[in-house]
Amino acid sequence: MKEINQIPDSKENRRMYYEIWQRYKAGEELEGEEKTTAELMAQHTDWYDFWESTDFDKEFDPETNEFNPFLHLVFDTIITNQINENSPKQARFTYNKLTARGYSHLDAIHRMAGIFLEEFFPVMKYGKVFNEEAYASKLKGLKD
Repeated sequence: MKEINQIPDSKENRRMYYEIWQRYKAGEELEGEEKTTAELMAQHTDWYDFWESTDFDKEFDPETNEFNPFLHLVFDTIITNQINENSPKQARFTYNKLTARGYSHLDAIHRMAGIFLEEFFPVMKYGKVFNEEAYASKLKGLKD
């Protein structure tokens, strides 16, 4: 699994997402992570206004639990990449298990992202090293 230790600058991320969204809507052929990102953006239909916004300076206040769809998209993309790359190995297995049990593609990703965030929070808050072994173990133990 790729090293995970920080989230890119939000202003640059928003500009990048805006550009990806515009290219996706224009029917441009996207590849790799841009394609993954655009497909995830398209699945979050309630957030199209965010994807269309050019207010790249908007701040989302985590202290008030203000929802940040861009940060959410970052984690959706991380999980999707883990599934596609089968890294950690438990990622694809867990995704297949959840979808076989009736979870939609996006719901399965969101369940897995919840587990990921449990392990990623100490990385963001305290600068700790991501514990991939604990993450894979929690994915393995994920119940319906």
